[in-house]
Amino acid sequence: MRKFSWITVALVLLSIAVLTAGQIRHNYRTYHNSRFDYSISYPADILIPQGEAINGDGQKFFSRDRRTEMLVYGSHNSLDQTLKQVYEGQISRRSEHPNRIITYKVLKHDWFVVSGIEDDRIFYQKTFLRNNVFKTFRIEYHEGDKQLFNSITSRISNSFKG
Repeated sequence: MRKFSWITVALVLLSIAVLTAGQIRHNYRTYHNSRFDYSISYPADILIPQGEAINGDGQKFFSRDRRTEMLVYGSHNSLDQTLKQVYEGQISRRSEHPNRIITYKVLKHDWFVVSGIEDDRIFYQKTFLRNNVFKTFRIEYHEGDKQLFNSITSRISNSFKG
């Protein structure tokens, strides 16, 4: 009976080790923009804030090797565009981005997401329209880094509040 219980314990521990081996914990911090009243969490051990823009609309973040770039910013809807117009503009920019392939897109009542690949880089953009202000988060990273950044991008996107 003891052999069976030790074997069971060993198998359970091995299963836990296998399931958690790919999960890396990151040190997330929150950036809050007071001008446009939005916030977003980012992995501070991977993305380094570059300082808020002079006009206070947002901030740029780079990875240490500068292969990954994240932007977050707000802007007044001075052209009085609908969210759908901005969304359609993002998905129809073929002349500016001939190598761009959109792999995911969704338009909701007050936000949209557009994601895909351009050359060897993955891009992901989430934009809100609230109180006639656009609030946008965009990240771009090398396709070879997608195993690391796909889950990070998902967490960042879910944390984006505005």
